[in-house]
Amino acid sequence: MHRRRTALTLVAAAVLAVAGVRIAAPAHAQATVAAPGGVQCTAPPTPGTPVTVVVGQVACQELSSHLLGNGTPAPFEYYVPPQCDPALNVKCPVLYLLHGFGGDYTEMLNTPGTTTSAWIQAETKEPPAGFEPRPWKYADPATWIPAPSVLGIILVAPLGQTLPGGYGPGPGQDSYYADWNPRFAAGGDEQRYDTPPPKFESFLTDELAPFVESNLPAGHGRDYRAIAGVSLGGFGSYKLGLQHPDEWTTMMSVSGAHNFLFAPAPQPGMVTLPVGVQPPIPVTYTPLPSPTGAVASLPLPSQVGTFVTALDAFGDPVADQAYFRGNMPTDLAMNGRAYDKRGAQVFGIDGFVNDMTPAQTLSGDTSAVQSDISSEPFENIVFPMNVDMEASLAQQGVANTFAIHRGNHSDRYRNAWFRGLEEFAYARLAHPDGTDSAPPPPKVFDYRSINRDFTIWKWHFSLDRAPTEFLTLRSVSCDGLTLQGSGKVQVSVPHSCHTGFAGKSTFTVDLGPAQATDEPLGLGATPVYGRTVQVTLTHLHR
Repeated sequence: MHRRRTALTLVAAAVLAVAGVRIAAPAHAQATVAAPGGVQCTAPPTPGTPVTVVVGQVACQELSSHLLGNGTPAPFEYYVPPQCDPALNVKCPVLYLLHGFGGDYTEMLNTPGTTTSAWIQAETKEPPAGFEPRPWKYADPATWIPAPSVLGIILVAPLGQTLPGGYGPGPGQDSYYADWNPRFAAGGDEQRYDTPPPKFESFLTDELAPFVESNLPAGHGRDYRAIAGVSLGGFGSYKLGLQHPDEWTTMMSVSGAHNFLFAPAPQPGMVTLPVGVQPPIPVTYTPLPSPTGAVASLPLPSQVGTFVTALDAFGDPVADQAYFRGNMPTDLAMNGRAYDKRGAQVFGIDGFVNDMTPAQTLSGDTSAVQSDISSEPFENIVFPMNVDMEASLAQQGVANTFAIHRGNHSDRYRNAWFRGLEEFAYARLAHPDGTDSAPPPPKVFDYRSINRDFTIWKWHFSLDRAPTEFLTLRSVSCDGLTLQGSGKVQVSVPHSCHTGFAGKSTFTVDLGPAQATDEPLGLGATPVYGRTVQVTLTHLHR
């Protein structure tokens, strides 16, 4: 039986053909990405031992990770500006910076001991007025001028790769900043490697951020956090931001690759049917086979392997499409719908993409020809993804800032815009002087997730069902909520609400029998998938 193959599989096959790679070898794919060259990182601290904080220049630190490996050292770079010196006894906000395909943290902050990164220089400097038509002329921060204000932001850049001695098929593979699909890990129904799955999403929120806030002069919690990324890192920023809008005040993207399915992202409507399509009685769950395992098992050149790694991280674009969609920013746009008591959106979103033109070469500068040729194809790939992302946000009514600038997939066209991104984030963060510009928690929010157990905005949801599919939540507030999906959902209302159902703050909602397979083709976004239940909450008398 022939199966429909999505564009990701077709793109991978096309690149394989161009690269002259035969689909025959049994060895597992490994992107040949070198470890960050020459970077020496400080080893993880022993329990109870404080980290020696380096101030005013880039430093590299390791922490012991139990989500990326069994106590495996996980490195990250950081920059603490002088105004955040621990001796000043202040708490500063943190901007987490995610690098792109085949890169590492030096792509964002450069090497230890330096301060030349455009992200660092943007804290105190900016391009001169009128730079916009020719941003490449101001790619080097040495051409910038002092900014009217100094931003006190700690910068943290993790390594978005599988680690030596860590979990996953092998070291040096792009992480996609995701918790990898467990069906391909040890004990999974289609095992491809013999370790637990690496969990990069969980690492960033549950290990890295707490480590930073415990060891650097950083404030604690959402009010002090923002996230940004470039290319694959832009995907990671929007993915993590929309999966965890309660962890960050702001998410920002630079030419982000927001949709690896290369397919439309159906958006959930505001109205669903009380009774949708689902089995009349419980049925046995059977996961579909993953036919792309053969492609994922090839020894591939790095430029191909970085894309095909998605087949290990997420799975087959058809059989595991629900897992893909649960990690695609385009499918998570509604999670930006979180509003305070005045109706203002509490989550900041800012991004830009370039217009796919070799602008520097077209200006008559022949020195840029080679660079423009090499960076042009990648912007051609991510540009339509950004258009799709904007369409998804617009359809959900999620406010955001977005721009299209001149150029292609190169820092020569990006660097001059970083000051604007940092100003956007700083305006929504708590500051070292004690002032807090962070928006308050929402009074009402929408949210969807494929996870079976999660906490969002202090609400907790635990699902009893086998298939991978979305649970969609609408109009969640202390007064009630609407749920769409299948299976049984245990709901825990935050204590601050003082409300519950049938006299309890924790209760179960029955959404009916689950499907026999994982959610196909984004059908969970339609009004007829599963069952929809509206719950009215009442005050709890104590």
